[in-house]
Amino acid sequence: MKKITFLLFASIPFFLNCNGQDKEERSKQFIAANKADIDFNIGSSPKYFSAKTVDGSKFSSEVNKGKYWIVFVYPIDHLKKSENYDMVAELNETYQRFGNKFPIIGIAEGFSEDERETQKLFKESKLRFKQIDNTEGVNKEIKLKENVVCTPAKILIGPDGKVILNGCGGKTKSLDDELERLIKQNKQ
Repeated sequence: MKKITFLLFASIPFFLNCNGQDKEERSKQFIAANKADIDFNIGSSPKYFSAKTVDGSKFSSEVNKGKYWIVFVYPIDHLKKSENYDMVAELNETYQRFGNKFPIIGIAEGFSEDERETQKLFKESKLRFKQIDNTEGVNKEIKLKENVVCTPAKILIGPDGKVILNGCGGKTKSLDDELERLIKQNKQ
């Protein structure tokens, strides 16, 4: 029995490589399968998306059509203050300054081993704006497939639906400066 099992497993690479597809074709298929549905690159027009928020309500980006609006994308573990970065305080400050002028949504990502612990993180974080739980886990798949590669990301989308700013890493200064500029120009 061990020999049969060994032969079966040993032959898998042979069958995978002899399926009539060359390496380039398999690469194209892999890229297509993993392509983001929502493009947050500067200059792109992310497609409309909707998802249930942590508080149970439904968020739809389509309601922001014709407006400037903000998307924060961050790792779930950033909801806890670390030794050198308090993302929640920073984003809440931006929300306090600009949330009444610009719609804001947060998207938390990462791996969730324990759903109760993840929900506890959301509850204890005290973020003041709506959040989408986009974490994945053993029995949980992501809701939104987007192309943010550096987090925390601060994304500003214009009334024409195009991404006009995509800042990455700590500090929201560049976003805050852009929002101040828009307010001065009365474009909120």
